[in-house]
Amino acid sequence: MAGFTAGQISRQWANHPPVFFCGLSGLPRENGVLLLRDRDSADWIGILTDAVREVKKRGFKLAYLILDDHPPMGPCRSDILNDVLPTISLSWNAEIVSLLGSGQGRRTEGRIFRQGMIGLEQLPRAYLWRYSLHPGLWSLHALEKLLTKLESGAATMDARTPWAFERIGARKESQSDGNAVTQCYRVASPVITASVRDQSVGALFRALGMGARSVAGILGGPGAWTRVSQRFDFAHNYYGGPYPMVWQGVMAKGLLNKDFQQFCRYFRKTDLLDAVSTLRIDEIS
Repeated sequence: MAGFTAGQISRQWANHPPVFFCGLSGLPRENGVLLLRDRDSADWIGILTDAVREVKKRGFKLAYLILDDHPPMGPCRSDILNDVLPTISLSWNAEIVSLLGSGQGRRTEGRIFRQGMIGLEQLPRAYLWRYSLHPGLWSLHALEKLLTKLESGAATMDARTPWAFERIGARKESQSDGNAVTQCYRVASPVITASVRDQSVGALFRALGMGARSVAGILGGPGAWTRVSQRFDFAHNYYGGPYPMVWQGVMAKGLLNKDFQQFCRYFRKTDLLDAVSTLRIDEIS
């Protein structure tokens, strides 16, 4: 899966930064760099801590952290990813700029700032998912600081997983200051994607979904409203940003994500679905 995602990045993201793999016993692709794993394979926080320190030693200040099952769903905006967001991140002293943003059917939680061609939403401290592990641009200094704090309090492997990172990392006791807002940001719509077609298709299905569930709610009540809404989840869980993605990625609970499968069918990306479906089971389970 990691090799597949790296291949999609190479195809969809022009002039992307160098790719480093961590947590693997071998390289899945020739053009990547493997960061050695000296931890238990279940120790996700420990593995990432070692990787962040190694990348910092190589002179990097920022890195896009992308989990193995989050390939781009279409063409990326390399100008935004390579230049605009890194410049903003450094000048604003951001901890993270998440590429899964608000708008496009997703609720806004904080204040939105406009910077040239892009909007960024500053996330409040009360927002639990500000350290989302959907693809995002991280300050390596901030990420190492957070990981070190989490690692010191994680006595069992259950507390050293990606899910623990997201949930525990955003709790008040994991933070050192009491400001109402954080240095955590995410992209905000409208964002011009590299694929105007995908953006238009997404907007169309979201509009159809809102209309259909309203009619269903009037005619059939709350239960019908919920059932119809769920049929259009794939449109709300697709985010057409500079790195287009599907919420939760390709995999969900050890199986192919149903929203990913629906996205591929309705957005006419059956080649992407076929490519993932032909991966060996032991590669994606």
